[in-house]
Amino acid sequence: MAIFDAAGAAALRGATITAEILAFFDFASAAQRIHAGFGTLRAGGYDWQGIGGLGAVSDIESAVGGIAPVVTFTLEGVGPEVANDVVNAKTEVKGRDCAVYLQLYDPMLTPLGGLYTLYRGVMDRLIHTADANTWTVQLTAETKFSRRGLPPFGNLTNADQQRRYPGDNGLFDIAEMINRRRPWNPEIPEEDT
Repeated sequence: MAIFDAAGAAALRGATITAEILAFFDFASAAQRIHAGFGTLRAGGYDWQGIGGLGAVSDIESAVGGIAPVVTFTLEGVGPEVANDVVNAKTEVKGRDCAVYLQLYDPMLTPLGGLYTLYRGVMDRLIHTADANTWTVQLTAETKFSRRGLPPFGNLTNADQQRRYPGDNGLFDIAEMINRRRPWNPEIPEEDT
């Protein structure tokens, strides 16, 4: 068993190591694997197509304290052919998987080791902006656990709770509870902070 992985062994030999960010999108029509460079790269048993530096990934933050940060993927310089994708975004991207990986390569672009997963998420919205010459498309994604507390196909609201379980008052004051402290015992008066 080797002590170092392939990238570590190459670094110890003094070889130059490059890193590439790879993105996977499981669109309904066809999955796409891309990278920000040029040409085709091989990694993880798949071919990853270059988009020539036209794309960007926003900061990837950890989900801390119950907050589900959004990651935005941007593709600039596209043409009006993406208009159909934007119109069909609800079926093409909504709720489908995406991922961002890091792959290390040697100078001959041979992968060193496996893919490092940087982010796994669920695609949410596909929007576009356009000026006279260029179109920009932005795809937002959330972590897979961002809606884990909600019932399937439901919302955490009193109306939804009443529809599912008539007479259950467990969520009767959920709207008023936002940013408010309420003691569990109604006999204890609330404190003003």
